[in-house]
Amino acid sequence: MVVSVVVDTSFLLIPAEFGIDVFAESRRVLERSIEFILLTSVLQEIRKRTNLGVGPRDAKFQIASDLAKRCRTVSIDSSMVGLPVDDQLLGYTMSIKGILGTNDRRLRERARERGLPVLLMRGKKRLALEGSVV
Repeated sequence: MVVSVVVDTSFLLIPAEFGIDVFAESRRVLERSIEFILLTSVLQEIRKRTNLGVGPRDAKFQIASDLAKRCRTVSIDSSMVGLPVDDQLLGYTMSIKGILGTNDRRLRERARERGLPVLLMRGKKRLALEGSVV
């Protein structure tokens, strides 16, 4: 059974910031085939940050942009246009009964409040799953 992991910007920054292969680690943690999904709004966020300059932080966004190519890009439903990106991520993940991949503390808390499983970094060395996958 294939599970869908909807990723945010912070999740795609993990490899550049901590050296963790989020794709291999996700497969290890979930022990299933995974389809990584990237919302167009998240991709726009990454591209915008990639084009801001040439500092070390911007290089991380370039890596995230390269990693984004390994995800299936999905446009959000018209009812979610105009919502903050985090709200789009939560709404889309709930609508497909997926897993949210994030390293953003506030977004993780909001996902937990909604009963969404979250794939996150633990101890700066590995990924872990909070919640359960059916």
